[in-house]
Amino acid sequence: MSRLLFKTVLAMLALNTSLSLAQTPINVDVIYPKQTQTNQTFALTGTVEAKQYAELAALEAGRVESIDVEIGDVVQSGQTLLTLNSKLAQLEVEDAKAMLNATKVNLAEAERLYNEVLRLSKQQVVAQTLIAERAALLANAEAQLASTQAVLSLRQELLNRHTLKAPFAGVIAQRNVDTGEWITQQTSVFDLVAQDELRLSISIPQEYYALLLNQPNTVVNVRPDVSGAPAFTAELSRFVPVSNSATRTFMAHIDLPQNSNLVVGMSARAELTVPNTLRNTITLPRSALKQHPDGGSSVFILEDGKAKRINTPFTNTTGDMVSINNQPLDKAYIISAVELLRDGTPVTANNVGGTLP
Repeated sequence: MSRLLFKTVLAMLALNTSLSLAQTPINVDVIYPKQTQTNQTFALTGTVEAKQYAELAALEAGRVESIDVEIGDVVQSGQTLLTLNSKLAQLEVEDAKAMLNATKVNLAEAERLYNEVLRLSKQQVVAQTLIAERAALLANAEAQLASTQAVLSLRQELLNRHTLKAPFAGVIAQRNVDTGEWITQQTSVFDLVAQDELRLSISIPQEYYALLLNQPNTVVNVRPDVSGAPAFTAELSRFVPVSNSATRTFMAHIDLPQNSNLVVGMSARAELTVPNTLRNTITLPRSALKQHPDGGSSVFILEDGKAKRINTPFTNTTGDMVSINNQPLDKAYIISAVELLRDGTPVTANNVGGTLP
């Protein structure tokens, strides 16, 4: 019995000694990590579009008298593209001009009669009623002149509408009518495409919307899908804040430079580089890393005077440094004696440093 009691006492002493040693804090060095900004690049295929693309129609209905341009022609703003038969409109303009001349004659006569009665009134040989009558005739002649001038302007405008002119400079991309056809205001006559201001239209996944919206003047690397065409840089110029419910994408435009050598309808790839907000990458000395026999790795942070283990993969960087992702930035990371540490080991920090240089 005495031997059993002796062994029990020795075991208890050994356990107390082990527990005492286990509770002794280990001296360690700690440091607050440095965040490393990472970027991600994604490429999207877009289509070259014109800022101005119009399906032109005549302002009046009528029979096509002449067509002055063909597909592929480069036209200037205000250039005549098509003329309708305007014989009736011309006759109405001539009629309005004749009416205008007649009202001018009536006005001149009304002015003469009124001035005459005014001279006679100075001799007091004209009744006041006659003066009022002549004044009324003059006012009526002036009103008739204004009316006929308006009628002439209206008929002249209707005549002008028998000629279709280019609203802006561009290229005739399509001709949809021939001479002799009857067209209305709803008939699409030409497709006119401006060539001096082009843009690349791309569909961006919705998860990047907020990121790009808060990053103005995003630089884009554009690679034309044309053999031998060089790549160039441009800026993301406009967002269309309406998402496509089918593809969960939103439209964005990239203004192309004048020397891009692209035409409407071509395709090109747009490469966008944006900050990777989904990954917080921090850099630590390699001494902060504890590698496991199974190939895993972990780091320790200082929390309430104890070491807290964080299992995490790592990436080698320049020098004797490693980087880890998605870990807290406001914690002190232990960078010494990690081989002695376990989760919950008491530690004493010898030196709390700032961020790494």
